[in-house]
Amino acid sequence: MDNTVSRRVESALDKYVVSMPATAALVALFWIVHLLKVGVFQFYSSDLALTLFYIRSTHLDYVWTWVTATVGHVNLLHLVVNSYFAFLIGGWAESTVRTRRYLGVFVVGGSLTALLGTIVSAAAYGYLIVDLGPIADVSSSSPTWVVAGSSMGWLAVLGMLLALDLNGRVYLWKFKPRRWVWFVALFVLSLAGTVSDVWLLGVTIGHPYHMVGLVLGGLYGLFVASD
Repeated sequence: MDNTVSRRVESALDKYVVSMPATAALVALFWIVHLLKVGVFQFYSSDLALTLFYIRSTHLDYVWTWVTATVGHVNLLHLVVNSYFAFLIGGWAESTVRTRRYLGVFVVGGSLTALLGTIVSAAAYGYLIVDLGPIADVSSSSPTWVVAGSSMGWLAVLGMLLALDLNGRVYLWKFKPRRWVWFVALFVLSLAGTVSDVWLLGVTIGHPYHMVGLVLGGLYGLFVASD
């Protein structure tokens, strides 16, 4: 039994850490940041946690939150889901582009997505509905609109990967759609989700940010491909 467990642990480490060191480091950072955020919430104040770990529509001048929001998450489920997608997208990135480019797109693209996505969202919600509500699971008494999530960085990385070879194919079960089909489908899905959230629900799971991240990453991918 011990040997079986040992082999499984060794196999998991080889699959997720040895073969994808940059992605594993990012995921470890996500968990560390989440633990820090929970600690600040519990032992200090929710306002300090918001100031440190979330980008807020009323405090876009808090430049550090462009980055911390990209490596932060709203709750444990959010963290687990994004950690799963991290290895899917990150593994592809590490086998396709240099680590420096991959991490650069995640950090810079994610930070710009946090900023521009908040501006786009605020414009849409500000003009199409009366009240701005929080779109993250934080204190209902919070007076501002707050956002966090590594999907902002992952969509930028995904957009880059798709745009590097738009005519290439991505395999999905028995289907082999070209990358540009994936790009268009993801963009339309994010746009439709944004419109649906604004007009029907008044809440969102981050569709505007996914759309912005995808476009930013796509534009960078096209630039690299044409160089």
